[in-house]
Amino acid sequence: MKKTNKGPWLIRILSLFFAVLLFYNANSLSLTNEETNFNELTATAEKVPVNVTYNQDKYFVSGFEQTVSVDLKSPNKILLDKESNAETRSFSVLMDLTKYKEGTHEVPLQIVGLPASIKGTIKPNKLSVTIEKKKSNKFPVDAAIDNKIFSNGFQVERTDIDPANVTISGGEDSIKHVSKVIAGISDKSDVSSDFSQKVKVYAVDSKGEPVNVKIEPESVRVDVSVTAPTKKVKINPIQSGIIPKGIKDYSFSLEQQNVDITGPKDMIDEINSIDLKIDTSNIRETIGSSYVVVVPKEVKVSPDTVFVTVTPNKDNSSASKKDKSTTSGDSDKISDSSKKSK
Repeated sequence: MKKTNKGPWLIRILSLFFAVLLFYNANSLSLTNEETNFNELTATAEKVPVNVTYNQDKYFVSGFEQTVSVDLKSPNKILLDKESNAETRSFSVLMDLTKYKEGTHEVPLQIVGLPASIKGTIKPNKLSVTIEKKKSNKFPVDAAIDNKIFSNGFQVERTDIDPANVTISGGEDSIKHVSKVIAGISDKSDVSSDFSQKVKVYAVDSKGEPVNVKIEPESVRVDVSVTAPTKKVKINPIQSGIIPKGIKDYSFSLEQQNVDITGPKDMIDEINSIDLKIDTSNIRETIGSSYVVVVPKEVKVSPDTVFVTVTPNKDNSSASKKDKSTTSGDSDKISDSSKKSK
């Protein structure tokens, strides 16, 4: 009986099977990688804050960029949108200075809390930072009010600041250069009355240049009292109403000849004197009284009343006529008496 040798053929078939399997497997992996690379999405997280870790009681750091950009890559669009949005992102950028001493250093940044399915690249990935010994001092706050914010003629009368002093912390060299702390107001227009505003303060050197320091509190309340244009004008008493019978006219004696008027410049420029009307309808004898000084509603006057002594002047012509009439009557009576006696 002839024996069939099947061993070599079986090996050849199995070899062919595994070769085909490896070929398809390699092609499948290549397609999968190409598909993955094709579907990978990108986004950029803008203005990501840099969180700095250091000994805040001992050191003061300055000179570095406060924010950086982070390029993100992921096939997951929903997660990518979440991490690129400042309101929903879960990651942060950290600059660790705990191992650095005083001086200026180039410090690498790192991403903390980024999901594993997202790749992140920080731009720039290093920041220059200066580390100094920390020092603190108290400084009074000066108000700096821009005169351009006021209506024509109006100006600052007084400013009150709360709190009046702030604490400045910074490097020893920076603190030495602080000349004063300013609360500036320049963002208003046509101001014509008192106002209050919360203002962020800043430190400047002797040349008026800002100094990089930390200020606590960062803002103060500034109460501004505004004064309007003021000038002195004369009071002009004017008789009004009827003049009673037997009175020729009146004399007016003012306790105060002038008053101060305050208001918009264009209005008070038109006022050179103020007429004070005095109703004499019932005045037959000398009398003193206070009269209200009337001005436009946009204008203030001080004092707002003036004391006036009013003296009536008798009508002498009427008295003379009466005397002549009486003398004539008496003469007629004498004449009649003389005729009767004859």
